[in-house]
Amino acid sequence: MATYRTASGPHQDLSAARRAVATGLDADQASELIYRDWCRLEHAAGNRQGLHTAITRVQQVNRELDCSLETETEQLIKELLNDADRSAGRPL
Repeated sequence: MATYRTASGPHQDLSAARRAVATGLDADQASELIYRDWCRLEHAAGNRQGLHTAITRVQQVNRELDCSLETETEQLIKELLNDADRSAGRPL
């Protein structure tokens, strides 16, 4: 649901996407798939602070579980942060 509501187009509803992410994290607070959805939706919303909150939270959960981030999550974080930096007019 979060992915569907985050995508550009007539079905985009970032509030509904946030509710889907919150519901998903209530069910499984360690699901990196849900954190990736959260990162994508905050990026789509242009919410840099929200993006950083999602990244910090997934990193914190993984530290508590004593495990590394999935490769896909690491790559997404780098991609979104680089894009956010370009959008903010900051050098990479």
